[in-house]
Amino acid sequence: MTDYLYIFYDICVAGIILIALYQGSKRGFLRSAVYAILIVAAFFISWFGAEALSPLIYDSFIHETVIDTLTETASEKNPVTVVSNALTSGDYGTTVSDGEISELISGASDIFNELAETLRENGSQDSKTTIATGVESSVTSEVKSFLFSDYIINALETLGAATGDMSEVVNVFLTGSAEETAATAEAEIVRPIIEMALKIVVFLVLLFVLRLVIDPVSNLFKFANKIPIIGSVNVLLGAVLGAVEGLITVYGLALLLRLIVNVSGDSLIFLNTDTIELTYIFKYFYELNLMG
Repeated sequence: MTDYLYIFYDICVAGIILIALYQGSKRGFLRSAVYAILIVAAFFISWFGAEALSPLIYDSFIHETVIDTLTETASEKNPVTVVSNALTSGDYGTTVSDGEISELISGASDIFNELAETLRENGSQDSKTTIATGVESSVTSEVKSFLFSDYIINALETLGAATGDMSEVVNVFLTGSAEETAATAEAEIVRPIIEMALKIVVFLVLLFVLRLVIDPVSNLFKFANKIPIIGSVNVLLGAVLGAVEGLITVYGLALLLRLIVNVSGDSLIFLNTDTIELTYIFKYFYELNLMG
């Protein structure tokens, strides 16, 4: 039974569009035209409003707190200890002293490759590539776990390329100050994720508020229903224009679901990318990323 849950998404899409078609046909052409124009206008006002307001909201209420939190967290961790832990967990058959690690961090241009070379010189049987890749992966995992909240980590793993470069954050943590680490982590990882979430939330809120205005305005054109406009053509054109509302509604729901999937780390049984990818129709709305 659960193997076919994805069909629910397509049923909802079809239902929303059919209802919109029916409502459009009942309104008639003129009223539906006004309604469609207002819906499209509300969509773009909400879209551009979200683009403009989300950075402003972030800078005004979130940025400073993020920087302070990241700076405090980064200052509590010693880069030498983090690298030493990575070497211990990797079990490369030899060790490097904390002093050697400190010298490499302060002077190496390519920390992980030079660290791998040192381990090889000390007798490790693993290849240079294996050591460098393993240590970098372990250090990256530890830096990610102590710097970022579960939400940021979940979103980072889900969004991938939509965010910045985690390797840059790691390099700055190893070679720079806590303040530099915080600034890089905020700019590369935290800001893109939170601003994307804010864009979705602001877009949906603005669209909802504007929808409250649309109905009363469109109702002013009810008189047009009493004027015959080539019989069934009036109904047909009204239905077509009504479909615009349905498509925008489906896209709004897709944005909301994307936000839920990102926050949950793509781990919910029904609300996850794998399930949505199985759908025939809804996946196109879900993958349409107009919010950047």
